[in-house]
Amino acid sequence: MQRRKMLSLLGVAAATTAATSQLSGCAGLASNLQPTNSQQLDNIGLQLSTVTPQMLADMPGTLQRVAEIGYSQVEFSALGFLGRNLSDVQALLQANGLSAPVGRVSPKMPATFYSMPRKQQRAMFALESAPTNMLRNVEAGIADAKALGQSSLVLPVLMPDQFQTLAQVKRNLALLQKAGELCASEGLQFGYHNHAWELAPIDGVVPYHLLLEETDPAQVTFQLDAYWIRKGGGNLTEYLTRYAGRFSSCHFKDIDPADNFADVGDGLIDFPKFTREALAQGATHFFVERDNPPEPMRSIERSYSYLQDMKF
Repeated sequence: MQRRKMLSLLGVAAATTAATSQLSGCAGLASNLQPTNSQQLDNIGLQLSTVTPQMLADMPGTLQRVAEIGYSQVEFSALGFLGRNLSDVQALLQANGLSAPVGRVSPKMPATFYSMPRKQQRAMFALESAPTNMLRNVEAGIADAKALGQSSLVLPVLMPDQFQTLAQVKRNLALLQKAGELCASEGLQFGYHNHAWELAPIDGVVPYHLLLEETDPAQVTFQLDAYWIRKGGGNLTEYLTRYAGRFSSCHFKDIDPADNFADVGDGLIDFPKFTREALAQGATHFFVERDNPPEPMRSIERSYSYLQDMKF
């Protein structure tokens, strides 16, 4: 069913104080996120991986257009600043009235990376982002995160071949906790972004559940990607209630009936309901994302238009 014209009115319980900063025009309702259909998101963010080709071709012009569309926040991709230095990035954000409140763990790539064939790029990224390099990459990202005033530093992926055995999952768990301790010592939270493969059971154990249940909530947070939870057979409501308080940010990414990516509001996910429940358990940042859209700029315009009009 198409969701752009079908806004659900189902509700959830009270919102946390952290969630209220996202609300617009709802004084007196901060502690009661009921389905009044009158609340709207104040800040809508964009995961810049959605427009990677444009960012590579013209980062200043792309960020300018992102701001013109109406986005107030951005999140850099797994490739970080695409070869630019921090001061350049800070100047571009400031010039366009954008903030980047959530950081990304990004392996350092050589200058030749962006001219490599795509297959070679993927192989190099997989190598540099392997678990053996994870703590090094986290440590390298802390200074930039602090300079940008970010609250958390999120690891965008551990590859599916790292979730084949319980021994691997337990090693990943230990690495996430160690990264959490490392970030906490610098005043940050460490975060992990899910895909679908963490939901595939191994010997009766769902790896994602283990990560959620056995990491320290004070040091490790999670970024909930709506598409990948649905793709993996999970239920967004169940995760947001069973693990309330663990998800400080979310990716607004839609899924169509064939499990393909879709612009936000064009697919099967009930975003008003998802937004209410995410805010209620403490999410403070939301980023639009679509993997490899055929028309990236049109995609982010359409997703923003839906969310700008969305009431929950």
